[in-house]
Amino acid sequence: MSHRVLVVEDDLDIQGYCKTILESEGFAVDACDTAAEARRLFAANRPDLAVLDIGLPDGTGMDLMKEWHGFPGPKVPVLFLTARGDLKTRLECFQQGATDYVHKPFAAEELLARAKVHLQVKKSHEELIKRNYELELVARARQDMTDMIVHDLKAPLTAIKGTLELIHARGLISQDNYVSLLSNAGSAADFMLLMLNDMLDLAQAKAQGLKINPAFIDPSLLLKKIETLFAGRMKLTGASVTMRVAPGVEKVRADQNLLYRVLANLITNAMKAAPGAHPIEVDCGYNGVSARFVVSDRGPGVPDAEKKRIFEKYVTSGRKDSAMDTGTGIGLSFCHAAVLAHKGRIWVEDRPGGGSRFVFELPQSE
Repeated sequence: MSHRVLVVEDDLDIQGYCKTILESEGFAVDACDTAAEARRLFAANRPDLAVLDIGLPDGTGMDLMKEWHGFPGPKVPVLFLTARGDLKTRLECFQQGATDYVHKPFAAEELLARAKVHLQVKKSHEELIKRNYELELVARARQDMTDMIVHDLKAPLTAIKGTLELIHARGLISQDNYVSLLSNAGSAADFMLLMLNDMLDLAQAKAQGLKINPAFIDPSLLLKKIETLFAGRMKLTGASVTMRVAPGVEKVRADQNLLYRVLANLITNAMKAAPGAHPIEVDCGYNGVSARFVVSDRGPGVPDAEKKRIFEKYVTSGRKDSAMDTGTGIGLSFCHAAVLAHKGRIWVEDRPGGGSRFVFELPQSE
């Protein structure tokens, strides 16, 4: 397919010269000598390149260029024909968006060389845009598929959890060992649901921002609920979690569901960082006008180079000697999104004596 070039020049000799040169290389050429006719030809057959004279009987080439660059779609590159000494006008052309210029008089080889270069650049640019768009469509389709699968997994997992709770509530299993297994299975289902919800909420946060429903929460009750969640896992691993609420802290304003999941993720992260019988500490207090939560572990710590990136999706801690490297980074990425939704901030710092402290603060307002 040949390129189409629009030549707008009121000097008919130069116009004919340009047309002959370009057609000799196989380009399809539309030519005219007025701005009005140029507008008609542009609308009828949008060119791949425009060769414009600056001064026209009924307007200027710069006015045409600004008008055409305002149209939707890729911009048409513009090659101006200028007088050799008119530096001020040439600079103005570039400032307004011109691609290049050719001095009058000019050699056929110069016009052809400049036209071919800019047509090739335009073609490459359009191919790159098309390729990026295709990649974006593929990525979007993959994300939609992932979100659909994650969403569909919630229904059977919720049914499993409900069945386990029903068996436990009705005392259908009475032997202590089996009751413990039942409790562990229920906790595993809870953790799976947390993970699935994190993945769904991360997708929502990327698309439209995470929505929160803030209310006043008793932090002591919330931490007891989280302690119950981890009871089975602590029994299996020998780990211990100490929950502390500073004196006088009776309420925190936050989305209870999101705050619960942030703390659960950070404690899970701490248990992965320091597997086995290692102590984990969770502290709740105030720092000025913000509620402050700290989850501390005695793992190997997070390298300084990873501290800022650790909350990005699919980035793990880089703690090479720990089980943390088996994680996906989804949990910490969710924590970051949930804290930002509260207009708060979250970070990780070294813990004195070894380990890490994951800290987040949520601004409080009446």
